[in-house]
Amino acid sequence: MTVLTPLAACDSARAGAKAAALGRLLQNGLPVPDSAVVPLGTTDSDLPGAVGQVLAWAEQRAPYGLIARSSAPGEDGTASSFAGLYDSVITPRTPGQVLAALRQVRACVRAPAVTAYAAARGLRPDDELAVLVQPVLRPALSGVLAAQVTGGRCVRWRIEAVRGLAEPLVSGAQTGEIHVGHAAAVDSVVSCAQPFIHLPGTGLELDLPPGEWATVPAARHAPAARAKVAGSAGGVLHLRTPAAWADVPVLAPRERGELLDLAAGAARALDLEQIDMEWAVTAEGPVVLQARPLTRPVHDGALPEPPADGWSGLAAVAGIATGPAARLGPDTPPGGAVLICGALGPEAAAALLRGPAAVVSSTGGPLSHTAIIARELGIPCVTNVPEALDRIPDGMVVEVNGTAGTVRPAFTVPSPRQEERPVSYRDAAVLTTTIPDTPPGDGRAATLVLHDSGRADLGVLARAVADAAEETGPLGVLLPDGMPPSAALPAHHPGFVLRTANGLAVLWPVRAGGLPHRVVTLDTDDRVIFERPLGRSAS
Repeated sequence: MTVLTPLAACDSARAGAKAAALGRLLQNGLPVPDSAVVPLGTTDSDLPGAVGQVLAWAEQRAPYGLIARSSAPGEDGTASSFAGLYDSVITPRTPGQVLAALRQVRACVRAPAVTAYAAARGLRPDDELAVLVQPVLRPALSGVLAAQVTGGRCVRWRIEAVRGLAEPLVSGAQTGEIHVGHAAAVDSVVSCAQPFIHLPGTGLELDLPPGEWATVPAARHAPAARAKVAGSAGGVLHLRTPAAWADVPVLAPRERGELLDLAAGAARALDLEQIDMEWAVTAEGPVVLQARPLTRPVHDGALPEPPADGWSGLAAVAGIATGPAARLGPDTPPGGAVLICGALGPEAAAALLRGPAAVVSSTGGPLSHTAIIARELGIPCVTNVPEALDRIPDGMVVEVNGTAGTVRPAFTVPSPRQEERPVSYRDAAVLTTTIPDTPPGDGRAATLVLHDSGRADLGVLARAVADAAEETGPLGVLLPDGMPPSAALPAHHPGFVLRTANGLAVLWPVRAGGLPHRVVTLDTDDRVIFERPLGRSAS
């Protein structure tokens, strides 16, 4: 009986959400690792036969072993990700260990943290899951990318990158190099020290004692180097970062551009406007390891200046909260406490589900699993506060500002969590992809509809906008970057004038006067997730 299913033949009913998304990317010609799936409906008695098929499939594909990953039907949803709550297991290609890995991943569908998270999100837990089987890659670098995608481009994005495997980054054990930008522009780059590189090893490498040398794959922009072995665990080498790479950026501009293009292509293939993508860069180029909807927008910004009376980190989840500090330990901290932790793994999900006032993590970034779950639960969070475990004692009342990325002692009684204050759109045009059906009612100065030249004729769109303007208020059309002005001559669209401001071109109704001061994009909670000034416009 054949159990193992090729990735290209996967659908969510048999393979779960993670594998089905990768299969769809593969069908659209995007680079994903060669993978196979032990599908839903596989019984325990089928597993020994499945192991034989996995080993035959992997014989020429997996020199560094295999990784077994969960692929549950309810995983990677538009509002609930289950990020980090299911197991991924690296295993060598031996029958007993592959069988144990498959059983471990399948069993985590019943883990208490998974059940509790599903209940908190109002979901029915899955009864079973599929197992995605992939060769373990040995990448030069890897990481996570979160982006809003409009008109086939990443218009607002954040990338976190490390050398080697991404597991320390997504688990929050390491803080990656951070790149933040919009459109093709880079707003900020924050470098972070990475003392250790994690890489899969061959049997011989895993037996090397600390202090021996091993070969490390280098990115195209980094000089060739070897690294000293610090140790190994679970089939993974822990290597000391070569001194020659100390001042070399992890992610170069060329690779960053390739990743943004790859994310835009993945979002298009999956019909997503916001994407959360795990990636790796190998000798053959970038590949997608996982792609799912971005459940909540991520903050922009770099490290703030430390406050005079506190500490600073990375603003991971917006909001302000005050409460007594409590460390993660044998007893789950009470609700209303500020959870002080290192890397917060799935075993500690119960602490997040108890309703802490806020979370402060000594490591990690906004795209780590900790921050993703906290963001979905609406818990203010600041990550990468190295002093947190040593300098914030249990019981100290602290104010956590997840919007600014600061933590400071508070000398008042604990206050309830505060969401970000509502933003006024009185001077702003709100960017959308569709014409509003009714007046927006949020006080915006105008609405701009993005023209997708690949899907709609500009003349047809302009007439539809003109017809709708009387009902919805001022309406204009934002032209895509690079469209020649001759393609949008106002003479072809009576009632409109072509205005340009701050590099943007807008078909604007003559009767509406000048352009608003800024253009913004809102998330599903009507919060600003992208903003660009329009300034003074010219006809």
